[in-house]
Amino acid sequence: MATDLRTFVSKDLRLHPRVAYQNLLRPDDAARLAAELPTLTPFRDDYVGALCVVDWDHRLPSQALVLRIWAYYTPESLEAGEEAFDDRLEDIGRRDKFPEFDVPDFDHLPADEAYEVELDVDGQIGRCRLTSAWRRNVAHADAEQAVAIAGRSEEFKLLRQEVPDRPDRLGALEAVSWTPPCESQHDRWTLDVWYLLAFDGRVGTGRSFLVDLTAERVVASRDFSVRTA
Repeated sequence: MATDLRTFVSKDLRLHPRVAYQNLLRPDDAARLAAELPTLTPFRDDYVGALCVVDWDHRLPSQALVLRIWAYYTPESLEAGEEAFDDRLEDIGRRDKFPEFDVPDFDHLPADEAYEVELDVDGQIGRCRLTSAWRRNVAHADAEQAVAIAGRSEEFKLLRQEVPDRPDRLGALEAVSWTPPCESQHDRWTLDVWYLLAFDGRVGTGRSFLVDLTAERVVASRDFSVRTA
């Protein structure tokens, strides 16, 4: 069991064959990458394992890389992830015949938590983000608590004073997604609560409040914009 995914990055870093062919990174770069990564702590359950792969960008020579991390809470989900990884690796092997240019990457493997970390070709770390679709599945009780905390915060009270003529049709505070520490730079997972300030039918803009449910406070606020399909 582990409480930080960097443990698994340092122990078992795998390379896409096209990354290995280009000699861009080596497995012994794992310790350096792990040390430079932001905190990657579990949502609610400790990790039993993870798959960590430096993936390619479908270009030769590559211009960027991505570190994909798939995290697992149970032996059963880890086993399913390993099987999917092996199947994908076999598919890559069958299709990896030069001068054939494109071969699959390792995106969309099953996992309890999934992350993408941007890397340049020298292995320098860029943005890290959670890619699990479940991040937008917020339990009703958690959403209610986060909205209540945001609603009584000083940040929200000040915002209401700044926009006294905001139309009621824009709705109330809404808890929209979970945010991991690697994205917020906060110690714990937070819930992102949105307050829409304007919407023209295609683009909405507003203020986001990151709420720490354990500390029961807003830890950050920022502007957001979202475009409808």
